[in-house]
Amino acid sequence: MLSTLLASNVLNAQIAKRIDSLAKAHQSKGFNGNVLYSKNDSIIFTGNYGYIDFESKKQLNDETVFELASCSKQFTAMAIIQLAEKKLISYETKVQEILNDFPYPDITIEHLLRHQSGLPDYQKLFYNKKYWNRKKMATAQDVVGVLNKLKLALHYEPGSRYDYDNTGYVVLGAIIEKVSQQSYAAYIKEHIFIPAGMLSSKVSSIENNPEYHDNVAIGHTYDKRKKRYQLANEDKNHKHLNWMKAIIGDTGIYTSILDLEKWKQALRNNTLITEKSKYKMFSTDDISKKYGFGVAIYNTESKGKWVYHNGSWGGAKTMTLYLPESNEFLVILSNNRYEETYRSFEEELYKLIQ
Repeated sequence: MLSTLLASNVLNAQIAKRIDSLAKAHQSKGFNGNVLYSKNDSIIFTGNYGYIDFESKKQLNDETVFELASCSKQFTAMAIIQLAEKKLISYETKVQEILNDFPYPDITIEHLLRHQSGLPDYQKLFYNKKYWNRKKMATAQDVVGVLNKLKLALHYEPGSRYDYDNTGYVVLGAIIEKVSQQSYAAYIKEHIFIPAGMLSSKVSSIENNPEYHDNVAIGHTYDKRKKRYQLANEDKNHKHLNWMKAIIGDTGIYTSILDLEKWKQALRNNTLITEKSKYKMFSTDDISKKYGFGVAIYNTESKGKWVYHNGSWGGAKTMTLYLPESNEFLVILSNNRYEETYRSFEEELYKLIQ
């Protein structure tokens, strides 16, 4: 027994050393962020590479909070599942039954969860001056309002195909607010963050930009012409952050690598939803063959099921990978849009744990 434990400790130490070497290699190519690897609910490795912000050069730490970008979708899905468990909605509920002026009568909540709605891209709409005053910060409710007003044609019949989109998850954010009678931020804090012990996590809103808080990583992009990092919202390619930063549902969650480990454990232990609901969350259907509720689902020969997502928004690039059969968890959080975050970096990281 003792020899087995010692062998396991030696192996974990070797894996930690290899992950650190890999992360430092990517840091030398531009990666700025944090990394976590856990197994059997024990943290095997955490690493911090770079700065909270590039002006002060304040160093990252394990508690530093990052914007999750599209990795936020799993939290939105969780909130919807909780409301379904309480019988306040069902997955078959038509969105129009909740949001009365919604102009698409055939879209259900499950269509939104699985990216089967056919809704137009809200980001393109809100980049158009005809549809939105850029001097005003938008919310999820504003997105629904613009959809209601424009009544644009759907890209396809709801439920007929899978097409990853952000708009559906913004609509889900608005549904959470309408059904719960709470703001998205208040609901997520009360029903997810606190029960899971994620006490450092935050939600973006008009009243609260988490990047103004201490120990929150500030999004940056690299200016190739000036050869320096700049604030993401000052980048001409990311000006939309100045009027879309408070839209939630598809993005908007800020958290740390340590809080994400708590999130994974809450998932594993059914702290937030039942085993039956989790099975639904982690299952695909005939249309969305690689997507569940808020998470991508893949099946592999070496490690079984993957519960995966990545994110890219403003200065953020992120990745979470949960392997329920071996109880392993990998996280990469970056605040400088390092291009290889979920290309070679995550692939090489995954190979290390095989």
